[in-house]
Amino acid sequence: MDNVRADEKNALGEGNAARKGSQFEGNVRIADDVIVELVKKTISGISNIQLATVGLVSKFGIGRKSGDGIRVLSVEDGKIPATTVDVYIRTKYGYRIPDLVWDVQEKVKANLERYTGYTVTAVNVNVQGIYMDDPKDAPEQEAKGTPEKKSADGAAPNEE
Repeated sequence: MDNVRADEKNALGEGNAARKGSQFEGNVRIADDVIVELVKKTISGISNIQLATVGLVSKFGIGRKSGDGIRVLSVEDGKIPATTVDVYIRTKYGYRIPDLVWDVQEKVKANLERYTGYTVTAVNVNVQGIYMDDPKDAPEQEAKGTPEKKSADGAAPNEE
């Protein structure tokens, strides 16, 4: 019975594209929101970097899609689509900024090209500031007053 159905499909012309290996015509467009989310996910995996705000321009809706420290400047349609992205970050104090920025550019470019198939023409990284510690740790230290001193093995000293 399955052989009969396969023969009927072949007689009707169904399934010929897969069998002959021909390619279909069409366009694939990836939304700017998808690009923004891919960049966010990539940057969240990079240590000593935090996303900063995009700035005043994006608040008024000027330009393309932006969100949480990332702005998609352009998406060029063509045989091989290309995109340009702006990233706004803060770096952790004590680290060499050019090295951190290089990591951001390389990882964002690699992930966008891998997951979208687009050519990345530029990843513009704007360093808007530095931070001292993880923001989630800061309120705990402020509540305690002065930071605790730790012994060489990392444990807090015993009070007597």
